[in-house]
Amino acid sequence: MKILQLQSLKFRLMFFISVVLLLVVGIPVFYFVQNLDKNYTEFTSNMIETTSQVVYQFIYDGMIKNDSLIIQKNLESLALDPSISLVRLYRLDGHILYSSSRDEIKKNIRELDKFYFSVDDDREKELFFRNEDGYSHHHLVRVEKECTPCHANIGQLLAILDVHANFTSSEQIYTTSKKLAIFGGLLIIVILWILLNFIFQSQIESRLRLMMDSFEKISLGDFQFKMKMPGKDEIAQLAYKFNEMVERINIARQREDQFFQEKLQRADRLVTLGEVAAEIAHEVNNPAGIILARAEFLKEELKENKLTASFLQDLDIIIQQTEKIAETTRTILHYSRKFPHEFSPTDLNEVIKHSLKILEPRLKKCKVKTLVHFFDRPAIIWGNFNQMEQVFCNMINNSLDFVQPEKGEIILRVQENNNLNKKKGYKIIYQDNGPGISQEYRDLIFSPFFTTKDNGKGTGLGLFIVKNIITRHKGLVYLDANEMNGARFVIELEAYHG
Repeated sequence: MKILQLQSLKFRLMFFISVVLLLVVGIPVFYFVQNLDKNYTEFTSNMIETTSQVVYQFIYDGMIKNDSLIIQKNLESLALDPSISLVRLYRLDGHILYSSSRDEIKKNIRELDKFYFSVDDDREKELFFRNEDGYSHHHLVRVEKECTPCHANIGQLLAILDVHANFTSSEQIYTTSKKLAIFGGLLIIVILWILLNFIFQSQIESRLRLMMDSFEKISLGDFQFKMKMPGKDEIAQLAYKFNEMVERINIARQREDQFFQEKLQRADRLVTLGEVAAEIAHEVNNPAGIILARAEFLKEELKENKLTASFLQDLDIIIQQTEKIAETTRTILHYSRKFPHEFSPTDLNEVIKHSLKILEPRLKKCKVKTLVHFFDRPAIIWGNFNQMEQVFCNMINNSLDFVQPEKGEIILRVQENNNLNKKKGYKIIYQDNGPGISQEYRDLIFSPFFTTKDNGKGTGLGLFIVKNIITRHKGLVYLDANEMNGARFVIELEAYHG
């Protein structure tokens, strides 16, 4: 299931981290810049006010003496200070009386500066302005006690002293500090965001994707897969538990498959047993008839004659026929019995001999010729005798269903195989002269419940069980692609080295 971008854990986490970073870093930077502005404003106000007081004191004597030359001269000398750009004194109507710039004298301040103080403004308040060149302070000049010879009303507003100051160095420090604070805050937010995003990408998102891919493989039936998660953290522990779960599921599936395979093999053996039992019935009747005839004859002899040597011969015949019945019965019981599936050294020659012995009644009835080329010495594999016996019984039974009576022929050859993954092994070639397997069915013959026999004949499990047993024995079974007439199967098994 595809997760939308807005619904993803990464989007929600990154959004949360972004908000937190803005709150944690942005708010402190905002308050820092705000306080920096406030402090600098107070600093400049104090500085310009102090400067205005110095200027006022500098021209105070000239104002007391009402000496225009001294006032103008002092203003011009003050303008030589690099921190003072302009000083002027103007009346309430805006008429400039004195100025450090002579060309402004007798002009109206309304024409020269937008920051002027008029009689209509608050007379009790000194004004501070930030202009293009620096800072401006409008200092109020009132009638003082020393001015009473010329002015009667003490405290009356007479004029306004306009001082323009320039704090270049301090303003540069302030501007640099402000920019650094803002840039530093943004840089911290970006670095922390990238770092947290990288940590999430490498430590969480990549691992979550690995887990999703692992679950996808499990859903597709790959129970041999193991999740490889680095580290020893909680997610790595979760991966470890995931692998444990998959391993347990795999073991349970193997047990379940083995259980069903055993049930299928058991069912197939019972079907084969029914076919074998029908053939054995005829063989059992013949020895039973002989025993009955000999017993009746012996009864008549006992009535007419005394015990003789022929009596002993008759008894030997009875014993021989009885043993044949017992052998036939043991064969049926052996094939129908459920045996454990432990592996042990197993001779393929003996397995084939015993399989032919089991199916001997049916082979004789169908008059099918069997030709077996055994290995010149014991062909030992690590396997289960009864399971391998079932392999050859199933294959022979399949051939007997297709070959022609009296013309049928089955050939078995056990030989050495040196090409089995560069290991020593054995190759069993099984061939009959039946109609063979058509090209359209060659890929289906080992499928469960697939059969080309008529309805009521066969279960479609024979070759399926054969392949499962050979696979369990770590071998291969396949249909020879080069066979011309009949069916030709090849079984490859590893040799047992002790």
